[in-house]
Amino acid sequence: MQEGDEQEFNCIDEANAIINDVKAHVAEIAISSKLASSATQIYLNIRTIESATCCVEVTNRGFKIVSSQYDTIDEDKALRSVVLENGDVEPAEEIFETPYALLDKISPRYVESFGNKLCQQLRQLQQMRTEFHEEDEEEEEEDE
Repeated sequence: MQEGDEQEFNCIDEANAIINDVKAHVAEIAISSKLASSATQIYLNIRTIESATCCVEVTNRGFKIVSSQYDTIDEDKALRSVVLENGDVEPAEEIFETPYALLDKISPRYVESFGNKLCQQLRQLQQMRTEFHEEDEEEEEEDE
């Protein structure tokens, strides 16, 4: 890849990929219908499993919470926070590299949900391998 060929950041494609990737691990996630998107930024409304809400700005720099309410950008940085399940208030000035890092920080049950899904997929894979080996053994017995 040459210097001028850096892949352009497509916010809508990125947002849709994020939504599809994490929707099973949040109560709700959608592109904001009220905040204007551009070629370089888009806003997502997220409700965690714990019912905390936030509006997240997505840019090529990463993911930043801009409000604890949907469709809102808090101009006062002191208002940019998320109330966690245990009642702690998390300041939201941090920019996260991935949606997973953001959710890991604001939603303890996201980690649990993600881990449970991974375990379920591993069990399915193990079951498929077991069935495949049983079929192989049956074929070997028929060949004898």
